Amino acid sequence: MFIAKAVATTLLAGSFGGFVSPPSGDAAAHEKQTRLEAERVACMTERGLDYVASPELRHTWQPGERERLAGDLEALRAYRARYGFGVWSPNVYPKDKVVNPVKHENPNNKMLMSLSAGELKKWRAADESCFSRAVKEVLGKTVTSQDDYHDQLEAAVRKSLSVLDQDKQLVRLGKQFAACLGVSRTEPTALDGLSHAKIVRQASDVAKKAWKGELPKGDTVVFRPNLKPAQAKPYLDSEIKSALKDLECGRDFYPVYSPRAMEITSRVYQEFGREGAAQANASRIYRKLV
Repeated sequence: MFIAKAVATTLLAGSFGGFVSPPSGDAAAHEKQTRLEAERVACMTERGLDYVASPELRHTWQPGERERLAGDLEALRAYRARYGFGVWSPNVYPKDKVVNPVKHENPNNKMLMSLSAGELKKWRAADESCFSRAVKEVLGKTVTSQDDYHDQLEAAVRKSLSVLDQDKQLVRLGKQFAACLGVSRTEPTALDGLSHAKIVRQASDVAKKAWKGELPKGDTVVFRPNLKPAQAKPYLDSEIKSALKDLECGRDFYPVYSPRAMEITSRVYQEFGREGAAQANASRIYRKLV
């Protein structure tokens, strides 16, 4: 059973999909990320500690993904008719790389597992310090930790996207969308991913019921069920219905909202030296749960 905190470092990227920044923005962000990792290596080496650079893998575009992220209704409909929002489909289609992409293993994991508790504590403290130094050197930003970095990134995304809640066209379309869904929230940024978040919450609740022992503390902990395909299929069938209804209600909303949100998010992610694949929309899904 997978557990994830609602922070950008531990998102269920494969499960939740998301907005992806344009290739040019991704290239610039990846270059910054590579420099960040190089700075971390140099800093840890100065302290006599091992660290292997671990930049995120470049995003591999799936067929129709660019179109979906731009709000193309036919591409969205084709995806949702099979995968819903992508929450239960990883369980139903365990070998399908669209919803179960190859995961990036951190090359430092094996080394970390060999450390004693005291050595690990020392290493993590040094890594946090070196990460903060690297961010200052490469991005010119002051962060106190990796969590603080992700908090600042998410705050910057929220602030930048808030302009869409003032857009007259989107406000009008948002009201129509909300009325069709039967929900009270009409802000464009709140409607984006609202139905998706309900399915994530449902999946987390199912997983909690199957959890053995004491539950991890914290309101931001989200669980992913470890159900077999046949067990998860009824949940996916229901999710698909919800996803298609959401799309029908938002058929005028998504083609206008999605490209603008994608451009804004890409700009912020590039500023923070991160590629936009999956993280951005998944982060917004998580925020709707807490």
